Amino acid sequence: MDFNGMTVAITGAASGIGHATALTAARRGARIVALDRDGQALEDRRAQFEADGLALFPFALDIGDEASVRCSVDAISQVTPSVDLLVNSAGIVSRGLLENTTADEWERVLSVNLSGSFYCIQQMVPLLKAGTGRAVVNVASLASKRVSYTGGVAYTAAKAGILGLTRHAAFELAGDGIRVNAVCPGPVLTAMTKNATSEEDRQKVAAMVPLGAWLEPEDIAESILFLGSPAARMITGTSLDIDGGLSLVTGSSYEAYRRARQ
Repeated sequence: MDFNGMTVAITGAASGIGHATALTAARRGARIVALDRDGQALEDRRAQFEADGLALFPFALDIGDEASVRCSVDAISQVTPSVDLLVNSAGIVSRGLLENTTADEWERVLSVNLSGSFYCIQQMVPLLKAGTGRAVVNVASLASKRVSYTGGVAYTAAKAGILGLTRHAAFELAGDGIRVNAVCPGPVLTAMTKNATSEEDRQKVAAMVPLGAWLEPEDIAESILFLGSPAARMITGTSLDIDGGLSLVTGSSYEAYRRARQ
């Protein structure tokens, strides 16, 4: 997949799946518009990219705040007249059980994991229309179709919402030639995942995955870029499971779910 001359905007670009997607796309010729709440991490990434001869333009923002997103998109429009691919990867996890999840935690997780994707799509429509790629890929989760073991009820609800957003945006924006799809990663070894799980639990999960291992962020990046490329020019409104076959497994331990919150 050749992204030479294309502009790819990625939220959550400083770490995890977002960073892996940024690096993979940049190595294939794209210039990266990187959005993240961690401004210092973005600057570190820019230095790393420049050292490798790659282009990255950092924009620090609060993805869950509509005004912050609007301000950032205004700034992006001063750097580039168009965006060919928007990747909504930013996300946070919740840890509590349903009965002790606070209203603040619920609202913050939904604002970042769901509303932030809506804000970015809505505000970037003019830039996407001006591009040639005209694609959006939202990062949902296998939890959007099942439940999350590392996140809580707010995380599951938000990721399920991402699939609804994906379908509806794909329908409305098809008239503008903008495709909208989602990926649903299974267990991915990101820093956020490692912080939310123990080594013992990670080994148990690996044993449950039919392909025998956790996924790496780069595995998700490759699928994101496929959906954002001309190779997927007639694919829109759909979701792609990337889980090593975990969705084929029907049995799991409820006690493991509870232990993750104690």
